[in-house]
Amino acid sequence: MRRHAVGCALLVAWMAGAATAQEPKATSGPDFKALMAKTIAAWATLDPAKAAPYYAKDVGLAFYDLAPLKYTGWAEYQAGTTQLFAGFSSLKLTVNDDARTQQRGNVAWGSATVRGEMVKKDGSKQALDARWSVIWEKRGNDWLVVHEHFSLPAPEPGPAAEKK
Repeated sequence: MRRHAVGCALLVAWMAGAATAQEPKATSGPDFKALMAKTIAAWATLDPAKAAPYYAKDVGLAFYDLAPLKYTGWAEYQAGTTQLFAGFSSLKLTVNDDARTQQRGNVAWGSATVRGEMVKKDGSKQALDARWSVIWEKRGNDWLVVHEHFSLPAPEPGPAAEKK
C-alpha cells in the first residue's frame, strides 16, 4: 500500500512537471502599459517626430487614425499628422485605466480607451473619447509599433432618431 501511494505521488509530480514543461513560457518584456503612456504622451506634444522612436518604419505598415482612412508606412503617417496638428495649439491625451496588454514571444498587443482634450489655434476646444489598439513587435532591443488603430465611436442616435 505504501509503495502504491509513493508511486501515485511520483506519477502526479511527473505529470505536473510535464504539463508545466509543455506550456509556452512568456518572454519577459517591458511594462507595455507604461509604453502606451509614453507613446500617447509623445503624440500629445503635437510633434510626430517625438512619437517616431516608438514606431517601426516599414513602408507597407498600416496605421489607422481619426483621419484619413489609413496611413501606409511611417513616412505617410508622420506627414499626415504633421499637417493635421498644424491647426492645434495644444493636445492632452490620457490613456484610461482600462488599458490591457498581452505578449506572445516577440509580439505584443494592447487596447485602451483614451481621453483627449484639444485646443485649436482659434481658441476653440474639443474633447473626445477614443479607442486605441496597438501591436508591437520586438526588433533588436526595442518594442516598436507595427500596427495601430485609433478611432472614435460613432455618435449614439438621439431621441428623434429612436422614434422613427
